[in-house]
Amino acid sequence: MRKSKVLILVLALILMVTSIVFAAPNENAAGAFDRRITARVDGERALEHIRVLSEDIGPRVAGTEEEWMAANYIKDQFEKLGYPTEIQEVPISNVRSNLIITTLGNMELRVNTATGSGYTDSDGITAEIIPAGLGNSPEDFPAEVEGNIALVQRGDAPFAQKAENAVNAGAVGVIIYNNAAGSINPTLGTYSSPVPVVAITLADGSLLIDELQEQEVVATIKAEHLTKSWNVVATSTPKNQKKATDQIVHVSAHYDSVPFAPGANDNGSGTAMMLELARILKGQNIDKEVRFLAAGAEEIGLVGSRYYVNQLTEDEINRSLANFNMDMIATSWEPASYMYINTVDGQPNIVSESAVAAGARHGNDTYYLNAGGSSDHVPFHQAGIAAANFIRREPDTGRLEPWYHTPADTIENNISLERLQEAGEIIGSALFDVLRKDTPNLEKSRIRMSDEALAPFFIKGDQQ
Repeated sequence: MRKSKVLILVLALILMVTSIVFAAPNENAAGAFDRRITARVDGERALEHIRVLSEDIGPRVAGTEEEWMAANYIKDQFEKLGYPTEIQEVPISNVRSNLIITTLGNMELRVNTATGSGYTDSDGITAEIIPAGLGNSPEDFPAEVEGNIALVQRGDAPFAQKAENAVNAGAVGVIIYNNAAGSINPTLGTYSSPVPVVAITLADGSLLIDELQEQEVVATIKAEHLTKSWNVVATSTPKNQKKATDQIVHVSAHYDSVPFAPGANDNGSGTAMMLELARILKGQNIDKEVRFLAAGAEEIGLVGSRYYVNQLTEDEINRSLANFNMDMIATSWEPASYMYINTVDGQPNIVSESAVAAGARHGNDTYYLNAGGSSDHVPFHQAGIAAANFIRREPDTGRLEPWYHTPADTIENNISLERLQEAGEIIGSALFDVLRKDTPNLEKSRIRMSDEALAPFFIKGDQQ
């Protein structure tokens, strides 16, 4: 009996030692695999790219000289890394507007141009501002509106209805002011206005209303029609020729911003980290082709990424394995503690699964699957390519930082170096995992977790 107990203990010890011997290489393989990326991610280097985009260049509205400057900066960075790079010209129809109140000493108000707005010649239009209440019906517009600029408030009816009523009343321009604090970004839907339609804040609208009670107010609206944006595309061919596949992985981030917004987080952060990951991957022995897409004209309807995907051949689409899209990944707004991994249909795919697994390996449980569109992953999804967007939001509510689409989207207000570094390490690990998916020793390692182990990291929602 005593010999049996000793034998059992010996066997147990052998099994324990054997399991440690066999388990350790797998665990070490996962750690070593990730460290090939994580040890090289340099958030400070990425931050310098954000500084150039948001401070040296500034707001990068689609079709403007500033967007063109940013495109060339990005192209230069890719070429310095040795990537074959091209600038892809993208046809757009965008309008950039200025509103100058001549009566008030040529005071310039910050405006957002309505999607569907008309435009002017280089001289713009100069006319009186005529208040028209909410502008929800033709009766709201006095006869004086004809030949002048209608001022209406947001609320109770679609923007398009207000604009069309103003045009029918003979207005040569339309100003819509907000009915609450914050920015206003109107869209006219299917209505194409023949006159410029711009939006201003509640504070500026109230200022004009107060002045109109005292005197006539004259303003000039200039609405420049912009017709070209630019994508920057860099390509890396497989380096591990023995295991090379014909698959393509697309890594994307938009680099344009909205008017008056420096775009440090939206989307200097995603663009900068894409450049940083391109630097790191340049030295890696990867199995698949990588195409880096710095997309223009995202803010006016995903125009750049749609154009890029539409230019892919049927063969290229069939060979496309995944799209990793980074957009607003580094806000310093503390409540935005989750990195939402948005897939259009809310279903997991190779991108989301690899990212969640990477987060779990890093001991980070804030990377979650979510249903969401409104970024450059959408055209890839619509083409049948597995795609996901990475964006920081507040849990449960899905809210974005208060500096979103405002002049306060600066490095000082809205960039966390720690979160930028974290995003590079986790998204980079997930990307490298997908690029080396067919590596046999990884299949045996713990770099990929079981569905059961990953289940707590997945949620469903509908944050757009």
